[in-house]
Amino acid sequence: MSISIAAARSAYGGATEEEILENMAKACGCRRIYKYANDYGDKRTHTDYKRIPFPGHPQETALFNSQYVHNVVLVYDDGVTLKK
Repeated sequence: MSISIAAARSAYGGATEEEILENMAKACGCRRIYKYANDYGDKRTHTDYKRIPFPGHPQETALFNSQYVHNVVLVYDDGVTLKK
C-alpha cells in the first residue's frame, strides 16, 4: 500500500524520517518500506512510501515492475531504518 510522504508524516507522526518509518511499520505491521518518486513529479524526488508486508510479497515485485515508479530506495527493512 502506498502513502505520500506528507500523509505518512501527518498520520504517523515523528520528528525525523526514522521515527516516521518506525511508527508506520508498527502501525501497519509491514516489514519493508520503500520510498520512491512517482510519474507525476520530476521522477527523482521522493514523494511516496510503499509499505510491504513481507519480503517477496507480490506488491514488492509490482513496485519494481511499475512504469510509474522511479528512484526506488529501501528505507526500512525488518526493524532497521536504513540511511540513504
